[in-house]
Amino acid sequence: MTTYNIFYNSNKEIVWSTTGEVNDAIKTAQSSLGYSHVQLTLNAIMPDENYYVNSDATGLVEKSIFDFAFSNTTPALDEVVNVTGLPAGTEVFVDDVSKGTMSDTTLTLTIQEPGTYKVRFKKLHYKEHSGTIVIVKRYV
Repeated sequence: MTTYNIFYNSNKEIVWSTTGEVNDAIKTAQSSLGYSHVQLTLNAIMPDENYYVNSDATGLVEKSIFDFAFSNTTPALDEVVNVTGLPAGTEVFVDDVSKGTMSDTTLTLTIQEPGTYKVRFKKLHYKEHSGTIVIVKRYV
């Protein structure tokens, strides 16, 4: 069992943590930045980017993993590509530019320029998705 001092933001995302001592001056300074503090004794869990603080700040929750499927990652120009299994509220990035937040669980892409595109997803309390490469060809 290890005792951690964890600082987290209003979304319960862990900003930083330490096993070292945290005095009142540090807590006050972090509070002025908008961070809350909790001290937790954890068994074999490292409070890192794969976890967030639960709603009542008594423990950690492991972030969810995206579970989606592309209908095709090598489409022809103007061919429709569906991505199914995404949770509503997922933000979509193409080549690291936000294209908006989904209100549904299926994303429909129609790419009108040939090239290689990196499609990435982001959602609060989900593990970071590194991206899926979609190669659009002029002809199949």
